[in-house]
Amino acid sequence: MPITFQLPADRAAAVTFAVSPMVELAWAWHVLVGAEHHPERAEWAARVLGELPDDLAAELDAWSFAVRAVRATVLADPTLPLASGWEQAVTALRRMPPAQFAAAMLRPLLRVGGRSGDLADHRVCAELVALTRARGAGAVRAVRLFLEKPGAAQAAVVGLLENCWSAFFADEWRQIEPALRGEVRSRSRTSARGGLRAALSGLSPAMAVGEDGRVAIDKVQSKSLAVSERGLVLVPTVFGTPHVYVADEAGRPVVVHYPFPPPERAADRRLTLRRLDVLAHPARLEVCRAIAVEPRSAREIARLWRLDETAVTKHLSALRVAGLVRAERVGHFVRYSLEASAIQTIGADLLDVLRR
Repeated sequence: MPITFQLPADRAAAVTFAVSPMVELAWAWHVLVGAEHHPERAEWAARVLGELPDDLAAELDAWSFAVRAVRATVLADPTLPLASGWEQAVTALRRMPPAQFAAAMLRPLLRVGGRSGDLADHRVCAELVALTRARGAGAVRAVRLFLEKPGAAQAAVVGLLENCWSAFFADEWRQIEPALRGEVRSRSRTSARGGLRAALSGLSPAMAVGEDGRVAIDKVQSKSLAVSERGLVLVPTVFGTPHVYVADEAGRPVVVHYPFPPPERAADRRLTLRRLDVLAHPARLEVCRAIAVEPRSAREIARLWRLDETAVTKHLSALRVAGLVRAERVGHFVRYSLEASAIQTIGADLLDVLRR
């Protein structure tokens, strides 16, 4: 099951589109510390990292837990308000109470069973430090600073963000901001004229909007979100492509970052997992091997590999349903061929599904 939510029928104001320089900077940071996941940005990341001072690059790595798979609240939720201009967003971060800022920054490490731990609990803090050791000495120092001197940690993070802005991101933002704001204006106009369903259509090939207003985001995890009660904020991102990121934090609006412009395709989670399941059967791998180079009938496969013909036929049927084999009738026989392109995309599609 994907992440799903129902669009509110009579509360259009509960759904908004927003642009945030802070959110986009966080995505650029995400790319810099994980360029292997964004091959289309590899050259950009190598150039930026090569031009950064060593101490700034080290700080980006040390604090990178805030922009990995789970995002720190202060870098994901534009209702903080991060949807304002850069200076206003920085000022808002500086004015946050240090304890609140620390909890928001450490959220990616505090998530246990989908819920955030309490920094007031000494056991939670001790476990947090223990778990962080696997991330390296820099991350441990960063977490300890938040736990022992939250005000100093807050100043350090805001300073890091300001240094990133001046070092490389201000120029990037000047180039992409007009397109992002144009996207938000267009979606907002569509919402006002054609309704929410029309406004959310085409955000990403990994998102589907049903006739009934049910939105499904094709991810591995399964949950249903109460958008009508909490509100929904949709944020387009250039640097976040091809990810669809969902921020689900109790007491706050649901926030969805969607890729802009949308990619041409997204791996189908159900189809990818079905293909993995089909190929997990050893006999089916033997059948695939039999037709990997040349087409063969079920009878020929059974005879050459000493398999039961009925079983071979069933395996071929399962492979066909999964789109891994194609059939061609030749006279009284049916010959089967391996869909090599489908086999080749399984690995890439699996990565797409897992990283989405």
